Amino acid sequence: MNDKLENKEQEITQETVVDEKVKIEATTEEEVVETPPEVKVVKGVEEKTSKKKIKDYLSKDLFADIKRISFTNDSNSFNNKTDVLSEEYQGTFNDISENQIISAKVIGISDSDVMVDIGFKSEGLINRSEFNKDLPEIGSNIDIFLEKFEDADGNITLSKYKADFIKRWDELKHICDNAEPVKGKVVKRVKGGLVVDLGVIQAFLPGSQADVQPIKNFDDLIGQEFDFQIVKVDEMRKNLVVSRKAILEESLNEKRQELMTTIEVGASLEGVVKNITDFGAFVDLGGVDGLIHITDFSWGRINHPSEIVSIGDNIKVQVIDFNKETSRISLGLKQLVDNPWETIPDKFKVGDVVQGNIVSIMNYGIFIELEKGIEGLIHISEISWTKNVQNLQDSYKVGDSIESKVLFVDAKEQKISLGIKQLSDDPWKTITDHVKIGDKKSGTVNKVTKFGAFVSLTNELEGFVRTTDFHWTKNPSHPKEFVNEGVTLEYVVLDILEKERKVLLSVKDLIENPWSDIESKFNSGDKLSSSFERVNDSGVIVKLQDDIEGFIPMSKISKEQKKDVISSLSDGDNLDVLVVEVKSDDKNITLMLDDSNVND
Repeated sequence: MNDKLENKEQEITQETVVDEKVKIEATTEEEVVETPPEVKVVKGVEEKTSKKKIKDYLSKDLFADIKRISFTNDSNSFNNKTDVLSEEYQGTFNDISENQIISAKVIGISDSDVMVDIGFKSEGLINRSEFNKDLPEIGSNIDIFLEKFEDADGNITLSKYKADFIKRWDELKHICDNAEPVKGKVVKRVKGGLVVDLGVIQAFLPGSQADVQPIKNFDDLIGQEFDFQIVKVDEMRKNLVVSRKAILEESLNEKRQELMTTIEVGASLEGVVKNITDFGAFVDLGGVDGLIHITDFSWGRINHPSEIVSIGDNIKVQVIDFNKETSRISLGLKQLVDNPWETIPDKFKVGDVVQGNIVSIMNYGIFIELEKGIEGLIHISEISWTKNVQNLQDSYKVGDSIESKVLFVDAKEQKISLGIKQLSDDPWKTITDHVKIGDKKSGTVNKVTKFGAFVSLTNELEGFVRTTDFHWTKNPSHPKEFVNEGVTLEYVVLDILEKERKVLLSVKDLIENPWSDIESKFNSGDKLSSSFERVNDSGVIVKLQDDIEGFIPMSKISKEQKKDVISSLSDGDNLDVLVVEVKSDDKNITLMLDDSNVND
């Protein structure tokens, strides 16, 4: 106590005026005691007097008049009072706690908020955006979610959306557990599928689950409402996955069973073209697919089912056959109309001249539509008496109208053979009146092949120049080394083969055969100078004097010569050769490489 007094004395000086009220709070809420004495130290008063008063004040028992409570004796009384206050205070909450859905009364609506009363010490505000356009009426009760009694600003945090979400989530879980369908609206497209609005909660619809058949454009589904099956619930992330395909398949199974119990051969059904292939088209009959084979589309011939139907077409078909065990159904389109081939023998007879449009051009001929569902074939061999026609598309086009003559009719096999060349007289019957062996003429080269060239004789007749008949001493690998299409070529008529309907022509016979002189000019063992022309699998061709060609067989070329000489030859390179044999009948000079020349 003396230490305290000394410290106090040091703080007080002659120039200090102390005016202090000391309030001592009791340890309970029952009493508060004030310390009454005002201690004033005035300048000029003796320091001794001041120290004495302070000492007397500090030595006084400050807690003499305060009522003391013993916690050991009166703890029950204190606890009872606290419990009463707590019960009265908690009663104002009506058993409300955070993070739960509660009922609230709407007491006001402003431009930005909806005010509600939850029975708490203050009202709560909910943003109007959580109600969308369906604002509640003042005085009505609504369910809301209480997040916090007080946020950082001391306000109650409430949410109408969270309350709706929790209630809807519980509903959708119940629907999923009971495998019930739920109605939803497709609202947008996302990667891998679509988003479906189930009311408050949105779910993901994978693209593979949007329909029982592939969908070309998912945007066509946006804005439409369908029934869906909830196939996955992610409780942690609050995500849902739905399937429309599951609903459709269930419905299709029911329709399939119903259809297979009532279907009959010959029955007419309506369906939608689901898929098209080269061999036919699949038609959705409402729960089960049927196949229209390409031969059952039309009584006439078609190249592809897409000529008759397109995907998505609603068509009427007839049941041709079905198997209940495998659910396979064969359908037909042509069976819905009368078979036109039954009256064909009365309409078309051999020798009749008919008019029709080209519907297809194949390598082997042209198909002509004579009437709806009836087609005839003009085989390529029936196009011309004399010309060698190889590419029909060079002369004919689909859609062209063409005249032909009926050659053969088989209604049972549904075949009609037609011909174009029969519309004119066969020039081969009078060919000797126009062409004679030995005639020297000129004509246009119509076509060049690897075997020779076709040359016009008259407007209708053609002759053929074989590759070996272009030159006496040259052996070309292709006739284009001598002639091209469209040029005028002089020739000699070699032979007329009436049975084969061929006229053989020759260009080399315009001059005398030089091989009688060649045979005497080249002798076996002669050493000759030549120039390299080309090499093939059989040997090497070289040029001798006077444009005469010689041939070095591969069998007469050693491995060393092939490696050191032949492999490095270029067009025009000089080669020393030896004559092995000359055959004028075969128009051939056989040679071999000169070893001494090779060694040099």
